[in-house]
Amino acid sequence: MSAATYTHHGGFDPDDLSMPPIYTLNLSAGQRSVLEWLTTRGAVFDTITVDVEEIAQDCGTSVSTVYDSLARLEGLQLVDNPDPTRYRVNPRYFFSANPEIRRLVGEALGAPQITPDARAAGPRKLGNTAARRRRTIKAVPDQEQP
Repeated sequence: MSAATYTHHGGFDPDDLSMPPIYTLNLSAGQRSVLEWLTTRGAVFDTITVDVEEIAQDCGTSVSTVYDSLARLEGLQLVDNPDPTRYRVNPRYFFSANPEIRRLVGEALGAPQITPDARAAGPRKLGNTAARRRRTIKAVPDQEQP
């Protein structure tokens, strides 16, 4: 079932996760480098602590360019800065670059909840091997050999 099918039922629309195309934001090379640096370090999934000098060295740019880039990215809301040394990339940027993942997330959020039935609450059925392991072993009386 497609995401469009779920949308007709009041579900989640994955296109709500989109953003303007990145080329329309007129980002400089330094801003693109800093954004890519943050993305590859996991800042899409979690807020990370950054060292501006490390970014400058890795991106081959100056510290002032990194500060300017972070300020512009924050102004565009591509980056969130909850405190002075921690940053997180807006997940919408990730989803705009990965439309198939955006579609898959949209389908998952729009799909109906999975609900266990009465059989799920019952005891588990044992397979043949597990049932054999649970059998009791009876003692065999010793027999004398002729």
